[in-house]
Amino acid sequence: MILKNKSDYEYYAKKLRSHPEFSPLSDKYVNQLIDEMTVKTYQRGQILFDQGDPRDRFYYLIDGVCKSFHWDKDGGEQLYLYIRPEKAFPYIGLFEDDHYAYTVQTMSEVKLAEFPMPIYEEILRENSELMVNAVKDMSQIINTSETQLQRMVTTSAKCRVWNAILFIGQQIGDYQEDETILVPYPITLVELSKVSGTTRETTSQMVQQLVSENKVQYNRKYFKILEFDDDSY
Repeated sequence: MILKNKSDYEYYAKKLRSHPEFSPLSDKYVNQLIDEMTVKTYQRGQILFDQGDPRDRFYYLIDGVCKSFHWDKDGGEQLYLYIRPEKAFPYIGLFEDDHYAYTVQTMSEVKLAEFPMPIYEEILRENSELMVNAVKDMSQIINTSETQLQRMVTTSAKCRVWNAILFIGQQIGDYQEDETILVPYPITLVELSKVSGTTRETTSQMVQQLVSENKVQYNRKYFKILEFDDDSY
């Protein structure tokens, strides 16, 4: 969808200004982005871009959830991060790479705003505060990835599955009033096995154990984390 009527234009201008990534921008730059912006809807399971594709678009996720991952040499997925609403991507490769360093796939129906990458990078160069925000976002991505790698260095399948659930909760979960964390998107056991690096059968067994220990609830593919602390989350 290319914005044509005034109400849509004003709605997305307000949406961008409310996001920390774009909030430092003056009206001039917000209008420049919106003039170049298209809004699209994708169904669950669609690939937005693949590892190695020309790096020509910058995205802002309005609704839904996506995941980013690398393909290893054997054709398997190596999870990178989940992307929740009101997050922009990709930051890896800004000003430098000609191709995307990873693949992004939708995990639900999503709505996205897309911008030409050269336009975004041009605006980024001209706005130091925006540049600082981008660096902070990249730093957070690196810290999250490193923490996840450290948590997965264990031979215990149960710990790997538990840490994978915590990682998913950290990325796309919502705190609840009862001090639990609900993941508001369906997570299959196959998906969880990819994150934890265990087989689907082992993942199923470990989830059953965690449920019996009252650490999580798993109902119709939705996780609710009942037990966590500051060190684990």
